[in-house]
Amino acid sequence: MRNLYFLILICILTCLGGCKQVNYGNDERVITVSILPQKYLVEKICGNKFSVQVLLPPGANHETYEPTSLDMASLEGANLYFSIGYLDFELNWLPRFASAQPGLKVINTSKGISMIEGHYEEHEQAGRGIDPHAWLSPANCKMQARTIARTLCDYDSANAAYYKQNLGIFEVQADSIDRKIRSILSVCPGKSFLIFHPALAYFAREYGLEQISIEFEGKEPSAAKIRELIDIARKKNIRNILISKEFDTRNAEAIASEINARVIVFDPMAADWPGNMVHLAELIAENK
Repeated sequence: MRNLYFLILICILTCLGGCKQVNYGNDERVITVSILPQKYLVEKICGNKFSVQVLLPPGANHETYEPTSLDMASLEGANLYFSIGYLDFELNWLPRFASAQPGLKVINTSKGISMIEGHYEEHEQAGRGIDPHAWLSPANCKMQARTIARTLCDYDSANAAYYKQNLGIFEVQADSIDRKIRSILSVCPGKSFLIFHPALAYFAREYGLEQISIEFEGKEPSAAKIRELIDIARKKNIRNILISKEFDTRNAEAIASEINARVIVFDPMAADWPGNMVHLAELIAENK
C-alpha cells in the first residue's frame, strides 16, 4: 500500500512539473507581448520568423492582472519582450521578469511617443501618471512598428530586409486606416464623447475630439460629479456612453437613463487592431 501511495505521489508531482513547462521547438524563436493588439502589430513585422505569445489573457484588466506560474514559465522560452511600457501590470512585473531572466531583452514600444498624462496622482510609482493606451492611434502604432522593426533588424540582421519590407507594408495599411477614420469622423468635427474610463485620449488627440471621462483619478464618480456629467451631456447633446468591456456599467447606465442615451461596450484591447480602430470611429460618429 505504501508503494502505491508513493507511485501516486510521483505521478502527481510529474504532472505538476509538466504543467509549468512551456516547450518550443528547437528552432522556434519566440516573442512575448503584453496585449493582443501588440500581437497583431508584431506579427505584421516579424511575419513567420518568430512565434508571438500574449501575456495578458483576453478580457483581463491590466490594472489588476497578475501573471500566473504558467505565464512566468512561458517567458523562459522568449527571445524578446515588447512592452507597452506603462500598463499597470508591466510597471509591477517587468522588473521582476528582468530580474528572474537577465537574458530577456525588454523593449518599450512607446518610446519616442508623446505620452499623455493620466489622472492617477495618488500613485507614486514612476510611470503611473501616464496614460498607457498609445496603440489606439494609427500614428502611434506606426512609431511602435518602427521600434519593433529596428529591434528585429538588430536582433536578426540576416532578415533585416524582410522586416523593413513588412514595416513598409504596415505603414501603408496604417495610413489607409487613418484616412478611413478621418472620412468617418468628417461629419462630426470637434465632436465630444462621454466615456467611463478615459481610454481614448490618444484617439481623441489625433482626430480633434473631446473625451469626457466619467471616472476621475481612477475612481468612480460622486453623486455631484454624476449630476455635472448629466448637465454636460445634455448641453453637448451626447447620446452614446462608451465603456471598456472590463468595467462595471452601472454608473454609465445611471447617466444614460437621465439623458436618454445608450451604453456601448467596446474593447480597447481587441485583437483586430485595424477593424477596432474603424469601429471606434463609427461608434463616435453615430452620436449625432
